[in-house]
Amino acid sequence: MRSRESVALTSLAGRHGDRHRRRLSPLSALATTAVTLTVVTHAVQPSPSVQQLVTQRMGFQTGDVQRLERGDAVVRSLDTRVPQELAHVGVVFVDADPEEFVARFRDIEQFERGPQVLQMARFGTPPRIEDLQSLRLSAEDFAELPKCRPGQCEMKLSAVAMDRFRNEVDWSSAQAWDQADEVTRRMLLGMLLAYQAEGNAALGDYFDHRQPLPVAEQFRALLASRDALPAPVPLLFAYLDHYPRGLPDGAEEFFYWSTVDFGLKPTIRLNHVIIYPQADRASTGVAFAIANKQLYASHYFHSALELRFVVDRALPSGGSGAALISVARSRTDGITGLGGSLLRPIVRRRSREALRSYLEQVKQETERPGVGTP
Repeated sequence: MRSRESVALTSLAGRHGDRHRRRLSPLSALATTAVTLTVVTHAVQPSPSVQQLVTQRMGFQTGDVQRLERGDAVVRSLDTRVPQELAHVGVVFVDADPEEFVARFRDIEQFERGPQVLQMARFGTPPRIEDLQSLRLSAEDFAELPKCRPGQCEMKLSAVAMDRFRNEVDWSSAQAWDQADEVTRRMLLGMLLAYQAEGNAALGDYFDHRQPLPVAEQFRALLASRDALPAPVPLLFAYLDHYPRGLPDGAEEFFYWSTVDFGLKPTIRLNHVIIYPQADRASTGVAFAIANKQLYASHYFHSALELRFVVDRALPSGGSGAALISVARSRTDGITGLGGSLLRPIVRRRSREALRSYLEQVKQETERPGVGTP
């Protein structure tokens, strides 16, 4: 008999395509949630350096470059060392300069809006409980939470969090849902504040299955998968690993939470974003590197990391543009073991297509008129 996660992922594999063509698809998380890179390069036609980047370093073919010039996104899958890890690299050209792309991306609530994003808010500085005021648990999570015990839970929670839901919510009360929402908000705020003080060690363990799963260990495994990048960013990688120590000079960061619907269970996610302007832009063409690090997900994801690089690319019209390259890595449930080995190719293919749709929607959102550079 297949696990519930396997059944859920089978449903995902069969239903994902159309949903992701409608808006910015958060399933770039399943395909992704690991690394997105934005690259911008100077040239009237894609310059030899851009072609080299895409074909020699990123592994695409000449025909893929031609599709990029036509405005399409191209995506290919990457090999992974373990079956629970999914990874893809995708590219799309954007008719907006790096500064405009970053300006739009900073407004994350607008940039990632769409039918799949059910709730979202960026945290203030410092984070406050009011930043989570709009968060509401799904009906399915509310029904499942009273049953949660260490080793058997439909949400990804620590043993301590499960105790809080048992002890702080009167499940027989008419106010139980409000109480559960409040526990969830305080849990997420506490997790973020602990992470800001202590770094990866504060991410704790998921105890939804038989053995506790250390989140920091899963993240470091993703971080160790050093794919070919448009430019080396050792200081950014060091900061991701050793946060809160060592923020690179000139970098900015923010945190946000969201509830996203992949076509399965709505999933609450907590994310850390770092935007890192590149000092060697004149010699490499890379204007920005952006990292989106998942700190928590209530379903499916053990860990996820998304990196983005922005490199200057001149447009045929004479303006400035960008080539967006996305390398997506995530560790997920339900694709290991005998059943998972049959399911994995399907999920891999569907998540690859989801990333393609995501990149195409990013292109549309970035090129949408009406938002100026600050």
